[in-house]
Amino acid sequence: MKEFEFIDRVMPDVPPLSPAQLAAARARLAAAGAARAAGPARGRRPAAYGWRGIALAAMAVVVVIGVVAFLAPSAGRKPVASTPGQLLNAAADKLAAQPQGSGRYWRLETEQVIRTKSPQGFLVEERSKDVLILGRNHDAYNWYEPVSARPYDAAAAEAWKRAGSPKLCPAPDCDPKLRFYPQRTLKRSLRLAPGWQPTLEELLALPREANALRTEALKHVPIGYDKGPDGWVQEAGLRLVADVPATPGTRAAAYRMLAALPGARVVDDVRDPLGRRGVTLQLPVNDVIRAQLVIDPGSGGLWAVQLVAPQPGLPQGLPAQASIIVRTGWSDARPVPPPGCRGCQGRY
Repeated sequence: MKEFEFIDRVMPDVPPLSPAQLAAARARLAAAGAARAAGPARGRRPAAYGWRGIALAAMAVVVVIGVVAFLAPSAGRKPVASTPGQLLNAAADKLAAQPQGSGRYWRLETEQVIRTKSPQGFLVEERSKDVLILGRNHDAYNWYEPVSARPYDAAAAEAWKRAGSPKLCPAPDCDPKLRFYPQRTLKRSLRLAPGWQPTLEELLALPREANALRTEALKHVPIGYDKGPDGWVQEAGLRLVADVPATPGTRAAAYRMLAALPGARVVDDVRDPLGRRGVTLQLPVNDVIRAQLVIDPGSGGLWAVQLVAPQPGLPQGLPAQASIIVRTGWSDARPVPPPGCRGCQGRY
């Protein structure tokens, strides 16, 4: 059967045929050969059967090639993720493959979005910028800058005008003398959960596999913690992916660790405040509030952390709060706090 040697030559990356596929192909070729050997029927020329047998044999080979091509994945290509869970795993794989990065300072820049109700009863959207920088020498920097506060939508704008267009704060013009100020406790910048504050060296050495990471996290549960082991894992995991300089491998493991918690869901129809549609890991905070990690499917990086909570006047499912990741990573650029920013530098 030289036809199968031909298949091996023209499709060297295709896996070998299964016994069932091989038997079916041989049966087709045998049937074609039997028809050719039976001889011409009365009134027909022998040549017609000879060529038909050759054609049937060729068709059998084509059928075999087609079956193999259909069953075998293309060389060098991975199966395409289709379910939300598969999309999250694919994103985590991409994140884990990224280099850790180097430099003397780790920098996290975020844009904060808060939608809340004013004393007059209309919705207000506040935006601000937050910068956190942690040095390998344990220097810490943080400054927060109010950017804007305005009515959330057209209906809120009308209500604001009817209320006499009151000044909305925080905003840069609310208190020009206090434009920049620290929003975080610098001494606790690496705190992952109550009572668990690893050193930078310990943080960078955390496991990069989900089960091992959970096991390590549960070693640090303090006596009297009342949210249970899953609550502890969720609290620490959210901090690991969003707020501290954990390695890409540890953050990828944290995605998987969080996705395994009771009540966790992976969805692919959520957008962040910039309109980007990501792979979203959704976790219950309590009976009415949900935390959402909106993840870039192309790199596995975190786009935003969102809190979805009931807010009168806010469309259902729209986040009441969001933290958009603007930039994060290591560099050698020495941080310089803004002029007049008191308490924006310390130690951790």
